[in-house]
Amino acid sequence: MPEFILIVALLTTESSYQSEVERPVVAVADTAQFWLGSKMPWRIRTYAIDHDIHVYSLGARSDGSSFQASEAEAHLRKHYSEVLAKLVVLKFKDPNNATEVAQVLATHELKGTLEVASAGFAFYNPDRGKYTTQSQPK
Repeated sequence: MPEFILIVALLTTESSYQSEVERPVVAVADTAQFWLGSKMPWRIRTYAIDHDIHVYSLGARSDGSSFQASEAEAHLRKHYSEVLAKLVVLKFKDPNNATEVAQVLATHELKGTLEVASAGFAFYNPDRGKYTTQSQPK
């Protein structure tokens, strides 16, 4: 059985991509995430103010190699270092197993939930709110 890995960067900001607002987190943190273990690796970015989400399939590599968790961690540390509050690596055998998911999240002191999408990725939902794509990256 494959292992599913979610690398989550909890940020010190809460923002709205659509309104171009970013401020220190008061209620819910923005996140930057990588989902690995399904057929394709995914990058996910959540914007807490308006519960906007941007999801990107990273596709297959031309050399056939797999995207590694260490690469995702390095990317998050490089691009979010100024606003990085916490970086966690979550590992799941079955992301649809509610008991396992609750245990993994509790181990890392995460109070949200794991949302599994039919498209083949999952993401950490920090406040259990309804996240939908509301804006398109510029």
